[in-house]
Amino acid sequence: MNINELQKSFALPGHATIIAGRGGLPTIAIANAAASSEITLLGGHILSFTPKGRRDLLWMSPASPFAPGTAIRGGVPLCWPWFGAHATNPDLPLHGFARTADWKLESITADGPSRTLVTLSLADSSASHALWNHRFAVTLLVSIGATLEITLTTRNVDAAPFTISQAIHTYFNISHVDNVTITGYDGTRYIDKVGGANRPERQVGDIVINSEIDAVFQDNPGASDILDSGFKRRITIAKEGSNSAVVWNPWIEKAKKLSGYTPEAYKTMVCVETCNALEDARTIQPGAAHSLKAIISASSLD
Repeated sequence: MNINELQKSFALPGHATIIAGRGGLPTIAIANAAASSEITLLGGHILSFTPKGRRDLLWMSPASPFAPGTAIRGGVPLCWPWFGAHATNPDLPLHGFARTADWKLESITADGPSRTLVTLSLADSSASHALWNHRFAVTLLVSIGATLEITLTTRNVDAAPFTISQAIHTYFNISHVDNVTITGYDGTRYIDKVGGANRPERQVGDIVINSEIDAVFQDNPGASDILDSGFKRRITIAKEGSNSAVVWNPWIEKAKKLSGYTPEAYKTMVCVETCNALEDARTIQPGAAHSLKAIISASSLD
């Protein structure tokens, strides 16, 4: 469907319209009584989430491209069916192919004036089989209200089991890295991936960011908080179907080399990602499904 057809079929007064968004990409623009948001069909990518009376919780790179088949830098990329580099073939796309695929809009509904529900889908194709030869049906359910709830459900419609690793790769908008403390990981073991180290470590205390961080936490089913004294805001990331998480900031030198990024961008963003990573990868049997869910909310920091 083109944008006019999508608008005619799916627009919901008081909740959502379908527009030509950034780069002309088909985008669902949501505005209800509790929040506003944008979701583009490229990658099933959530670009923004702004609760009423608050700043946008999500960060978007000012240098990000918005072009078909190209990964967007910022917001909420969906890393699927593998997270990071492919385990056996480094020539395959980083973080899988879902984040650069065109997703199908299935429905837009409302649960009262303050919550809008958007459902997108992605199915296997000849293009996906060339990268990952399995039959699958993936559904993305995004709930926009006082909280942002993101549920990524993978169903195995193949005849054999398959294994996925994945991440809801949230980039959060912060006042400055110097103002931020991240809680919820004290005592948790993690793999330090900075510089390709893959070194096992254990977190001591809360996280402060004063150098590059790329930590893959394991045995971590609980919630975490980003405490931002500059914005006087607490962002809470709760989750379901996940026993792992990633905290990432590229810091000074790596920021100069990243695509779709700017040298100063590391100062105003941090990724706290809801994952099935490393030993938390999930094997899904034929006919079975697994759901990964992030629940994101904001409150004032006392």
